[in-house]
Parts: sequence; structure tokens; C-alpha cells
Amino acid sequence: MSAPLSALVVEDVPLATAKLVRLLDAHADIRVDATARSVAEADALLKARRFDLLLLDIQLPDGDGLALAARWPAMATRTIFITAHHQHALRSYALGAADYLLKPVDADRLAMALDRMRRLIAPPPPPASPGQWLAVKQGSRTEFLDPARIDYIDMAGHYACVHVGAQVHLLRESIMVLAAQLAGAGVLRVHRSVLVNPQRVRALHERRNGDAMLELAGGEQLPLSRTYRNALEEALRVR
Repeated sequence: MSAPLSALVVEDVPLATAKLVRLLDAHADIRVDATARSVAEADALLKARRFDLLLLDIQLPDGDGLALAARWPAMATRTIFITAHHQHALRSYALGAADYLLKPVDADRLAMALDRMRRLIAPPPPPASPGQWLAVKQGSRTEFLDPARIDYIDMAGHYACVHVGAQVHLLRESIMVLAAQLAGAGVLRVHRSVLVNPQRVRALHERRNGDAMLELAGGEQLPLSRTYRNALEEALRVR
């Protein structure tokens, strides 16, 4: 069994600190090793030792928890901000934080944040084995594509167009079959006729009724249906 994750709780209200410690005690893989009530105290602790997880209030007596987090970029994906104010959420995610919780902290919502943090800090999966790759026939030759190289897939009639950089590979396969085949590799369905690699998404442009347009790293524009939006946004949050 691996060692528990070492946590630092930064909160200036003793009752709030006690509640967080109690909630964290319910997670066997997390151990609260220190608490701090100010930016200065937290900064000194971070300099003195290594922590795996930082639960950080934003408004502290001697400064801003966001400014503290900015000084420790290596802790970004290991930081869960906790505050009574929602207006700081955008800045917290810009810093790369695992999550942003509003007070009073709920046990279930904290558990979700911890799960997200665990995914963020987990080691990357090994490359897909050839058996998991996408087989594309080119005449008498079969090429195996690593799903991580795929930018997106769209449909042209009865054919699926697999876009890999400047190359387009044609497959006579349905989008439903490809979605099921590639889901484990992280390639997600975003529209009835489009799959996308979330690693290639660079921007999201809002449209009506929850639909949107995705802008990829190469400048391509792809439709995002609200039906598939939650799954994509979750993938973008943890990428």
C-alpha cells in the first residue's frame, strides 16, 4: 500500500480548519500533516517540507491565497481552493488548480475535488499497445494509428475521416463504433458525427442553447453538441 498523500490546510478560521481536517480523515489515502492560518505561515511550511496536497483559503489575514499559489506553480494541480466567494474561480483555474470549492464545504463535493486531484497527479498511462491502436487499411497495407496522434474524426458519407496532422485516413466505419473503440484512449464524441481529441482543443466559442464551436490547435472549427458537453468539459479540466 502506498503512503498517504501529505496535506497542508491553510485556513484562518479554527472551526473551518477543524471541519476540513475531519472531512479529510474520511479518506484513507490522505493525511493532514500541517495547518496554517496565514500566507506567511503557509509559505514557510511549503519552503520547509514537501506536501502532496494543498487546501487553500483565498482571503487570509495577511494576503491573498491566489498570490501564494502563484509562487508555488509545482503545486498547481495539487491545490484545491476553498472560499466563500465565487468570483475568484476563473483565476484559480488559470493557475491550474485542481478545483475550487465554496464554503460551507460539503463532504460529497470535497470527495469529487479529491478525485479530480488524484487524476491530475496520477502518472500518465503507458502508450497504447498495437492491439489498442486504430487499424487503417491502405490497399494491401494496414497502418496502426496511436489514438493519441488523432486530432479529430468526422464523417463524409459512409466514411469516417481520421485527421492526423495534415493526413486524412478514410475508414468505412460508423461514428458510434469508433466512439466506443476510442473512448478508453480519451478520444470523445462531441457531436453526432464528430469525435475529438481533447488535447487538441484550444478554445470554446459559445452558441445558442448550450451548443458551442470548438477551436483546435490547428485552427479547425468543430461543432460541440450540448449532449456531449459535460464529458468534454470534464476531460478538458483534467488534461
